[in-house]
Amino acid sequence: MAFFLYLYDCRRARETNARRVSFTKELYGYAYSWKTKTGIKQRRKPGLIDTSEGAYAVADSAIFVPGEYRSLFDSLFASYSDILKARIFEVVREV
Repeated sequence: MAFFLYLYDCRRARETNARRVSFTKELYGYAYSWKTKTGIKQRRKPGLIDTSEGAYAVADSAIFVPGEYRSLFDSLFASYSDILKARIFEVVREV
């Protein structure tokens, strides 16, 4: 099975803060909470990395992805191509 390494950098981060936050939430997921009569409730919305088995963050801006999930990650990175600069490498073998 093929594996891919996604390296990305967010350009113009200060100008497009809302888009950058949206991308990060879609990729890594986020936790949210709300008040109820019985107290505060919390939930976690999983991100693309959480829902893709075998995918994980290697570093701050590097993600290791199994080949079967590549199309999902490609579409996410394509939708944020206005703020992201990404490079994708196919991992041939581990040294």
